[in-house]
Order: sequence, then C-alpha cells, then structure tokens
Amino acid sequence: MNKKDSKKKSLEEKNFGKKNLDIVFINPPLSQEERYGIKFKAGGQTPPTGLALLAAVCREKNYSVAIIDAPAINLNSDQVLDKILELKPKYVGITAVTISLFNAIDIAKLLKEKYPQGKIILGGAHITAAPKETVERFGMFFDIAVLGEGELTIIDLLKTLNHKKPLSDVKGIAYPDETGKHLIFTPPREFVEDLDSLPFPAYDLLPDLAKHYSPPVHTVKRFPVALLMTSRGCPGLCTFCDNKVFGRKLRCNSADYVIKLILHLKKTYGIKEIQFRDDNFLVFRKRTIELCEKIIKKKIDIVWSCAGRVDMITPEVLRLMKKAGCWQIWYGVESGSDRILTKIKKNTSQEKIARAIIETKKAGISPGGFFMIGMPTETEADIKKTIDTLLKLPLDEFHISHLTPFPGSEIYASASQYGYFDNDWKKMSGWKTIFVPKGLSKKKLVYYSDYAFRKFYFRPRIIFNYVKRIKSWRHLQTYFMAFRGFLSFIKLKERD
Repeated sequence: MNKKDSKKKSLEEKNFGKKNLDIVFINPPLSQEERYGIKFKAGGQTPPTGLALLAAVCREKNYSVAIIDAPAINLNSDQVLDKILELKPKYVGITAVTISLFNAIDIAKLLKEKYPQGKIILGGAHITAAPKETVERFGMFFDIAVLGEGELTIIDLLKTLNHKKPLSDVKGIAYPDETGKHLIFTPPREFVEDLDSLPFPAYDLLPDLAKHYSPPVHTVKRFPVALLMTSRGCPGLCTFCDNKVFGRKLRCNSADYVIKLILHLKKTYGIKEIQFRDDNFLVFRKRTIELCEKIIKKKIDIVWSCAGRVDMITPEVLRLMKKAGCWQIWYGVESGSDRILTKIKKNTSQEKIARAIIETKKAGISPGGFFMIGMPTETEADIKKTIDTLLKLPLDEFHISHLTPFPGSEIYASASQYGYFDNDWKKMSGWKTIFVPKGLSKKKLVYYSDYAFRKFYFRPRIIFNYVKRIKSWRHLQTYFMAFRGFLSFIKLKERD
C-alpha cells in the first residue's frame, strides 16, 4: 500500500471505523451540475460547519457520532446508505437547504426501506423555513424535524429519545401526529445566547480540510482556506432573505474565542487564510477592533476576508483591518437603483455604497460586490443603472445573480403578484432564472447578467489583478480551471 492509499484508508477509518453509533450526521449529495448546471470549477466546495458544530456538541455530551459529507467525497445516495448501514446508528441527522432537499429525501426513503430502525432527524434552513409546505409536497419522509438552531435542541432530543419520554417535552421540533399526515409543533427553542459556550466544530470528523475544501477561487488569496461563522442573527428586513434559523437578535463569539479557533486551525490543518462567512461581521465593531489588535499583537500569520453592510465601516477600522491581514471585503450592493433598494428594504443608498467601496479600496483592501437583477417591479432602465454602477465603482470582484424567492423569505409569498415565478424547489440554487418581473423576459435577464460578467471580468485591470495573485503552481492550475468553468457558465447562460 502506497503512502497516498494509506492516508486515504486512515481517513476512512477515522470517520467510518466505529459501529453502533448514537448518531450520524449527513450532508446529502449535491453535484456541481445540480448547483450550477455545469461542472463549474470556480464554485468550490465548502465544509458543513453547522454539522461539525452539532457533532462537537454531541461528542461533548459523550454521544458517539460521525459525519458523512457526501459532496466532499463524491458519494451518491446509495453510497451514503451503504456508509450508514456500516455505522448502524440509532439516529440519522440529515441537513438540507432547498436545492439539496431532494437528495435528502432520497436518502430518507432508502433508510425507511433498508434501515427502518434508525430514526430520521431532519434539520437545516429549508425545513425551518417551510415545514408545512414540505410535508404537503413530499409527505412525512422524516421522523422528527429540528427547527432553528440545533445545538441545544439535539442534546435535549437525544436524551428524550433514549429515555423514551414524550417528544412534546422538547422545544424547537416538529413531528408527525398519530395519522402521520400532519405535523405537531412544540414551542420554539431559545437562541444560544453565549456562542463561546459552544465547542469548536469537529473538523476532525470531516474529510481533510486542506485537501477536500476550497471556496470559490476568486475569493482566495492563500491556500489552504477555512470558513468560519463567528456570529448569528440579522436585524435586516431584506425581502429576499430568510432569517428563521438564527433570528434577528445579533450575537457573536468573543475575539478571544476566534483567536483560539484560528490558532487551532493553523496548527492542526495548516490553514493560511480565513473567510468569515458571518452575515454581519462588521456590525460588531468593538469585537472587530479587538480581534484585529490581537492578531497584530500575537503576530499571527494569517490573511482573511469578510462580508458586511456598506454602512458599517469607517476609514479607521478599515486601516486596522488591513494591518491585521484583511485583504477582501464583500458588500451586498444588490442594485444601482435607489428605488429598487427601497423596494427590497435594503436600507442603503448609492451614496453609502460608493463611499464604502471607495474607502475600502483606499485602505488597501480589495472590495467585492454582490448584485441581483430581476427584482419585483424592476425595469430594463433599473438594470442598466445596476450595470453602470458596477462598472463605475472601484470593485475588484463582483457576482450578479437573478433574484431567487427562497421559501421563508418575504418575496416568496408575493412573487407571483410581480411576475412569473417557477416555484420549483429543485431549481432554487440561486444560479437559475426562476423569477421574471412583469415587463421583462428571461432572455433579457440572461442577456444583461451575461453582459455584466463579460464587461467586468474581461477588463485589463481585473485580469492583471488575477495575474498578480498567482503565487504558486496551485494558484495557476486553480485559476485556469476556474476560467474554463467561467467560459462554460457564460455559454450555458446563452443557451438557457
């Protein structure tokens, strides 16, 4: 057996060597084609940090646990079932967002047939957002649903199941009534107030972080990369968002907790870059300043990026972030039309957007912008304003998508009033055109998003920025594959 095969075997033994486990957590299969329509190499693969945290919480309470991350190791539903049958768990916890729900259902149906003794616990953003509609569409393919944050609920639930106590005693769940046709909902679970009370995610139960995971290549400066969520909650009212899992109350890990986690990732997995995937990283200004000061004082060799709102930065904080290793910030710009920003309850303006991006660039941090087209009441003139804004601002990166009315969002319930809405959950990846506002056509939306991608990325300044980032053979290979994927994506959009 060569060194590579030995390493692979040890990984499999680490994750799947034990039998008769208490619980196995499943991240269901989701291929590049299902997500993007093609094998889009720029898309990357991100670790299921939520499952890793649930697994860590369970392990802390002495439950035996494993994680099967199907997308990371290219398993299909049958192969996931085989792994579950090997592990023989009492309970199987499956997470699902809307686009992965169908593969979660496939696994659940296989379990019902081949392993009926294992109770199926469904969690994640989709079932939290639309529990009743999910059951109406697909029937009762699970035994229990965990709604909202799961860390406190899963321990309470496992204890209740093991002692055969009534499920009605567990907050934050839903389960079938005696007929099996309707859901019984228990009172909602309180949110986790002290995020520092939670253990580090069980990264050791996932495939090798450095080998199996990497975010989209245009967001990476140094490999390998780790993704962190260090806060929860969003008070925003954006009509295209659903915040039912983490709620509106803002909470964050302390700077000390984050520093310890970064040092753990560097020492254990050789991580060289951190991407903070918090919805509101910059809103915790005091924490951000303290975190930066600690990184500088401890001389931690790390680069990092984050996302934030345009009205939550100052030049002073930006300069400190730059000194502490921050190299990229992504902002939710969404539209170049103030009328549309008001319509979607974004609570920003073109003036605030321009100021934030210019100040970020001045501080030596690379600004990126998220844009959307196809909003309710949007016109062709509004879209042209968005593209004009995109090209005028000193952005180094951007992404534009077509509005997707996800279950649980405000726009989901009213989308059909504003235009054509294909309410097919299997298409809700965020990459497909499923909503077309009145007065526009799918062809027009595809044309303008394609035009925006071409006009932005085929400029000499942007190409030169990518060339400057190439520091290794891996960078060159990754960018080349991503460029090929980008061209394929553009061609697919033209045929769509």
